[in-house]
Amino acid sequence: MSFHPVLKLPKFFRTLLTALAVAVLSVALTFLMHNQDTFRTGFWDDYSQSLVFARILQMQQDQSAPGGFLGSYTGTFGDTQNRYLYRENTPVTPDEYLSYTHQSGLQGLGFGILNKVFSVWQDNGEARERMLYAANSILFYAVSLCLCVGLWHAFGAPAAIGWMAAVLLSPWVQRGMKDLYWCLWTWLLPALAGLILCAVTQKRRTTPSWAYLLVFLAVCVRCMCGFEFISAFLILAEVPLFLCWVLALGQHRHPMNWFWRMIRTGLAALAGVVVALVIWLIQSYLYFGTWAAAWDNVVAAALRHTTGGTATAAAMLDRYFVQGEALLQLGPVGITPPVWLGLCLAVFLLAAVVLVVRRRALPPEYAGLAALFVLGLAAPVSWMVLAPAHCEPHPHLIPMLWNFAFAPAGAATIGGLLRLMVQKPAPRPLTGKEEPHAAGTP
Repeated sequence: MSFHPVLKLPKFFRTLLTALAVAVLSVALTFLMHNQDTFRTGFWDDYSQSLVFARILQMQQDQSAPGGFLGSYTGTFGDTQNRYLYRENTPVTPDEYLSYTHQSGLQGLGFGILNKVFSVWQDNGEARERMLYAANSILFYAVSLCLCVGLWHAFGAPAAIGWMAAVLLSPWVQRGMKDLYWCLWTWLLPALAGLILCAVTQKRRTTPSWAYLLVFLAVCVRCMCGFEFISAFLILAEVPLFLCWVLALGQHRHPMNWFWRMIRTGLAALAGVVVALVIWLIQSYLYFGTWAAAWDNVVAAALRHTTGGTATAAAMLDRYFVQGEALLQLGPVGITPPVWLGLCLAVFLLAAVVLVVRRRALPPEYAGLAALFVLGLAAPVSWMVLAPAHCEPHPHLIPMLWNFAFAPAGAATIGGLLRLMVQKPAPRPLTGKEEPHAAGTP
């Protein structure tokens, strides 16, 4: 997995140009793909989003919540009236506030602070709502494009274009991107942290401690916005390192070094989960007043994702994969998960035949792309296997997992395989057992 610069420019200018391109494209895509207040495809989960609006409205009126949780002023979880209370700057009182204590609620705090900044020059609540949606979308596109930069350096431009095309053609992603509760851009932070770790390691030939700290922070931030789908986040954090390990195996370049980096990255990610849990426990103590009540709150919320109900992993995979809705939408044509899997596997088979015929061996990049595809599929499957009790009652949420990892990983591998098939094979290195032809010798 190589992260060599595409442009032969000084490092400072390459970094500046890349950052500028990411920023401009993120803003352009936000206003190209979306209208003023909702996505053209509608909302994803306005039910949960009302909690964030309640927290934002509370902070707008300089009130503080016990424990700093998300909340609902009406006392009813999911009451979408909170969104309109925020739009109209409706005065509320602390005694109307009911905390939602089943997560830390970092997103409510973050958007509450951003809303206070926006309110300095914009008093209209509906206008600030659009500004918050735009900021959330810009952040998602920015993180996605940063991942594409890494894919470009590793597997070429077609892989990066494939990933981004899958994002833009996904109705689920386009619906969910503005949702202030789920903050889809934080879903990709662990993968981006892992990618940065790999890039820095390849440049310095060693991994600095701050790179592991970055993984820790990315996972911790994600968990403080919600522990749902946690297995998928942890897998994606390891994807860049796993690719480097696979490529090192194929090229015989100290693969055990990457293996131990994977172990340390996993420990850093798990530490992020533990710290997020501790923060949540402390918040619960501040709210309930006793450690026993705080512990019961955290345990009850955690177990409801994995226990109870009659759902099985096989039933969930059948429901969301075999019978799943379209992953990608090409005009009137929708591509379902089984069709997408078959298409990707067909391209892998075709590429293998072409590469073996042309080169007599599969290049290491083929194995790297296969690893990307397999882990892109494993990330969403892991949650459906480990948490069927959560998957069963959330048909409006679970299909997003395919578009979050499986669809873009598949599109990136297709792009990378096409590039491998059309590019000229690299010249064979001399073995030392043969002499090179003299200049002009046939």
